[in-house]
Amino acid sequence: MPFSHPIEVRFIDLDIMGHVNNAVVVSYMEQARYQWWRSFLGGRRFQDEGFLIARVEVDYRMPILLGDDVRVELHCTKVGNSSFDLSYRLTKGLGGDLFAEGRTVQVVLDFAANRPKPIPPSTRAWLEAQP
Repeated sequence: MPFSHPIEVRFIDLDIMGHVNNAVVVSYMEQARYQWWRSFLGGRRFQDEGFLIARVEVDYRMPILLGDDVRVELHCTKVGNSSFDLSYRLTKGLGGDLFAEGRTVQVVLDFAANRPKPIPPSTRAWLEAQP
């Protein structure tokens, strides 16, 4: 099973139509991604083994409403030299109706030089072992 993270829909997340705003859906993906990466870091600093987001794509399938049980599932779909792709599914509960699907591209960064760097072997092994 891919990594899954629960999201609590807050009143502030809603737009004038009473739906979760489209930009907030991207932040839901970010919350799940942060928790997923945090499990890899195990207390190490993000700046030592972090990344930047180079691309975000979202396909919205149905509105998320206040009170909905939202889960964000994510898994690594591609590992390159200095980047990796993650795919997301935002569902109603575990495996329920589909709210949205997404994809992000992360670039591993040398924060001191502000340049992409190759994915370290231990990171690559962890990424490739993800379901």
